Amino acid sequence: MKCATCWTILSALLVTVFLLSCADFAEPVTDRSPRLAPAQPNRTSDLAQAMRDIDLELQDVRAALVAGGDLSGMGLTEYNFLALQPTDSTMLVDGFQALSMAFSSHVSAFNQTPSAETYSAVVGGCVSCHQKACPGPLERIAKRQWPLLGVNEGAQTD
Repeated sequence: MKCATCWTILSALLVTVFLLSCADFAEPVTDRSPRLAPAQPNRTSDLAQAMRDIDLELQDVRAALVAGGDLSGMGLTEYNFLALQPTDSTMLVDGFQALSMAFSSHVSAFNQTPSAETYSAVVGGCVSCHQKACPGPLERIAKRQWPLLGVNEGAQTD
């Protein structure tokens, strides 16, 4: 009888230790806001950085459109994508040169006459190129379109 009691106590102790080891005693997380993953864990190429910089500028222009459309004084940086080093050579698909030149033309037109139409042409240039090469950013680019259908206009669009 004494041995059975020892085994019962030992078993109960092991189960308790096991259950306690599975318990999560960490502080509860109160901030449930989503966090973005790092943009690129590897070295950022000149071309990728220029595109990220343009994306930030597009966010500012889109915010101005959401706020009422006053784009006076706004402009986008004019990069020569053909002179910038890509992340790797697979980005340089057939037609990249023509797409890059068309994009530069859209940016120049926006800078000459900032409007919702010229802004949309710039975003369309992004879509055209990224459909052909490096489709990863297409979801992000879709959030820059104007108007953005089916989304609350005041919502953050990172």
